[in-house]
Order: sequence, then structure tokens, then C-alpha cells
Amino acid sequence: MDTIYNEYYDKLYNWSLKKTHNREDAEDLTNSIFVAIFEYFHKGISIAKIDNLIWKIAYNLWCTKAKSYIKEKNNIYLNEQYEIPEEVPLLDKVIYKEIIDSIDKCNLTKKEKLVFTLYYIDDLSLKEISQKINTKENNIKYFLYSARQKIKECYYE
Repeated sequence: MDTIYNEYYDKLYNWSLKKTHNREDAEDLTNSIFVAIFEYFHKGISIAKIDNLIWKIAYNLWCTKAKSYIKEKNNIYLNEQYEIPEEVPLLDKVIYKEIIDSIDKCNLTKKEKLVFTLYYIDDLSLKEISQKINTKENNIKYFLYSARQKIKECYYE
């Protein structure tokens, strides 16, 4: 297993980077590929050509990621404006305004915008958000993570 990891990590990472155009996504994709490879080996199935198996797993995982990316990009974005509460200190108002502006320019999906604003602007807990929009807490965590990543990308580009 170590030899496969050492031999293929750089190749798979570079391939993933070309596909995703983003270092963090490339690392995630590469790690997912290795997890799938190790799970396959754990099953004990004999493999004729390891190289073919590795690249087939990589391609299939990339297709899955690409499909979800396309689906995400086709979502309708929220155009709602959020009011900043009056009792918030001036510095916090500036920060909230910056966050709200970031939401509008970072191509977040409808769910990501909703969850992000409910969590950071409306100060709801994950459980409260989950109940409010009738979605599992794990999905809420994913939407929050994804929104944060997209906002970070907007600031570092």
C-alpha cells in the first residue's frame, strides 16, 4: 500500500489539480481517490493491472465531483438583502456588510447562502437551521463548509 501511495500520489495530485484548478479541491479529490483505492484493496479482490484500476477510480470520482459541481452551479442564487440589526456596534456592522457583500459575489448556491446567513447573520445554531429548513445537520455543516471555502476563494483570488 505504501508503495502505491508513494508512486501515485504526485501523479494523481497533479491530475486532480488540472481537473479542479484549485489546490484544496485537488487535495480532497486525491485523498478520496486513495480512500477508494484502499477500500478496494481491502475487499481482497485480485487485480490484473493496478494502474488501470487506479486511473479508473480517479476518473469515476472526478466524474461524480464534476456532476455535483455542475448541479451546484445551476442552482438559483438568492437575491434577498439582509438587514443589519441596529443594536450591533459599528465595527460589527462593517464586518457584517462585508460578509453580506461576499455572499453576493462568490457564487454561492441558494442553500449555501441561506445556511451561511442563518448561521452568521441570524446567529442560529446548526440544529435550529436544520429544523428551520428541514435538512439534516450534516448537510448544514457541508453547506457552511462549502460557503466558507467559496468566500475564502473570492478573497484570495
